[in-house]
Amino acid sequence: MSPSAPRSPSGRLTARWLAAAAAALLVAGALLLWQRGPADPLQRQAERFVELALALGVEHPDEIDAWFGPASLDARASGTSAVPVAQLLAAAEELHAEITADSAAAPSARSARLERRVGTFVLALKTLLDPKALSFADEALQLYDIALPPAETDAAGQKALMDEIEALLPGQGTLAFRVAALQNKLVVPADKRSAVFERALAECRTRTLAHWTLPPEEQLTVEWTRAVEAAWHRYEGNYRSTVRVNSLALPFVGSALDVACHEGYPGHHAQFVLLEQAAAPTGLLVEDKLALLRSPESVLREGAANFGIDLVFPPAERLAFERDVLFPLAGLSPQLADQHAAVQALITRLSVGVVPLLQQYRDGSVSFNSATFRLEREAMVSSPSALLQYVDEFGAYSVGYTVAKQRLQELAASRPTEEAWSVLQGVLLDPQARLLQTAPTVEGAGTPP
Repeated sequence: MSPSAPRSPSGRLTARWLAAAAAALLVAGALLLWQRGPADPLQRQAERFVELALALGVEHPDEIDAWFGPASLDARASGTSAVPVAQLLAAAEELHAEITADSAAAPSARSARLERRVGTFVLALKTLLDPKALSFADEALQLYDIALPPAETDAAGQKALMDEIEALLPGQGTLAFRVAALQNKLVVPADKRSAVFERALAECRTRTLAHWTLPPEEQLTVEWTRAVEAAWHRYEGNYRSTVRVNSLALPFVGSALDVACHEGYPGHHAQFVLLEQAAAPTGLLVEDKLALLRSPESVLREGAANFGIDLVFPPAERLAFERDVLFPLAGLSPQLADQHAAVQALITRLSVGVVPLLQQYRDGSVSFNSATFRLEREAMVSSPSALLQYVDEFGAYSVGYTVAKQRLQELAASRPTEEAWSVLQGVLLDPQARLLQTAPTVEGAGTPP
C-alpha cells in the first residue's frame, strides 16, 4: 500500500479510497489467479470470464441467473467490494480480444463458443452503462439473437378478438374492467395458494417425466417468501434447484400453474437438469456452470419455459385439470372454468400487440402513461405498469417470453407430440444455436409470467 495514499484526519484511509482500492485489487487479484491458474490457456480464459461475470453480480445480483461452479471464482462469496461496470468492461474487452486472437490461431468448438459468450458479455456491460444506446430491435438482435417481427399492429384483427371477448363478457364498464371482474371471482384464498401451487407443480413434473428422463435424484425445493416479487428459480448444481415464491404473486389458479411449469417442469429446473445430465460423466465446462441474465441462452430458456407450458398442458387438458382439480382445491366454482379459459385464450392471442408497443415505449415514441393505457385496453395486460418497469430495467430481455416462445412454436409446428418434446430438448442442450434469428410470423404468444 502506497504511503502517499490519502488519509483522513484520524489517520485511517478514507472509505472512498478503500472501495476503489478493493475494486482494483479484485481485478488485479483475478488477473494474478488467471496467470497462476491452469496450464490450459483456454481454461484460464474461461475462468477469467467467470470471475469477471460474477464480479458484476456483487453490485448487480439480478444479472447472475445461476452459478453452480467453484466458490473460489465467485467474488460474491468473498464479500469483495463492487467493481465499477466500466472497469469490468475494459477487462472483458481485453479478454475478448485475446480469445479472438487465440481462436484464430488455434480454432476449436470451445474457443468459438467462449469467444461468442465473452463478446455477448461485453455488449451486456455496454448496455448496463448506456441502456438506450441500442434501439429495442437492435438490442434484441445483437444481444439476444432475436429478430423481431415488424412493429406493426393488426388493428382489424385485434378488434375482432376484442369483439369475441365482449361477447363472452357482456355488461357495463370497459372491457378491461369486465375482464378484471371475472378474474376477481377466481382469486385463490391466501391460505390455499401453497396447496394449489404444490399440486400444480406435482402435475407439471408427472407430465414432464412422461416425455423426458430425468435423474432420480433431481429435486426442486419450494421456498415461500416475500423477499421476491413473484418467483425466482436458482439452480444449485447436482440436479437440485430452489424456487422462491411469493404467494401474493399467485392470486389465480392459472398463474399458479404457469409459474409451476415455467420455473419447474419442464421449465428452468428441468432445463438445467437436462444440461447437467447431458454433460455426465465428464461434467460441464466451467463457463457452462454460469448463466448470465443478459444472454441469448437465458432468453431462449425463458421462451422455452413458456413454450413448455403448452406442451405439458394442451388447451383441453389444461381446462380439465384446472376445472376438475385446481378449482375445487382452491374452493372456487368449477362452473367458471370454461368461461375463464375462453377469455384467457383470446387474451393470449391479443398479446400480439404487446411487443410492438413495448418497442415503441422503449424507443421513446410512446409515453409511460400512454403505453400503460394501451396495454390495458388493447392487450388486456393486467399489470401494465409492472411490465413497463420491467422493460425499463431489463430492456429487450422481455421478448424472450413472447418472441422466443413463438420461434420455438414454429420449430415444433405440425410435429407429433413426442417430436415436439424432442425439439425442445434439443434446443435446450444447444442453447447457443442461432435458432431465433429468423423473424417469426405474428401470432399471440403470451407475456412474462
